[in-house]
Amino acid sequence: MKCHSCGYENADEATYCHECGVNLKKRDSKKDAEVLDRKFRVVNKRQSYPTPPENSVQAKLLYKHDRHTGRLRLAKTKCATIVVFCAFTIFGLIVSSITSSGIATAVFVALMFGALFAIPVAVIGFVIGYIIDKIFH
Repeated sequence: MKCHSCGYENADEATYCHECGVNLKKRDSKKDAEVLDRKFRVVNKRQSYPTPPENSVQAKLLYKHDRHTGRLRLAKTKCATIVVFCAFTIFGLIVSSITSSGIATAVFVALMFGALFAIPVAVIGFVIGYIIDKIFH
């Protein structure tokens, strides 16, 4: 019997998947709610967070398609990059508005300061995320 969650080929009489622990007999909307842990005890898997519609701004900014399942999942690197950019932009705006006389100069300096720190965070996060995906998938 092929697992509907991970695709592992189990024995025909198997009740739970030998690879991921999903209950093979229950194929409803809550198919991943009951799984086996590594000690082969039945546990209830926590419900995942609801994902936004694919074409929404929230999905485009904060989510990405998982290579293995094809479903949307939270992109932690994108979220961290946005937070770092906003934090350093606000910090740069405060500092540059105190030291410069024009608001246009202050905004320009703030955006450059935010990008200066957000770009390395995005690159480092992408590399670390890629390595983690290669190790665990």
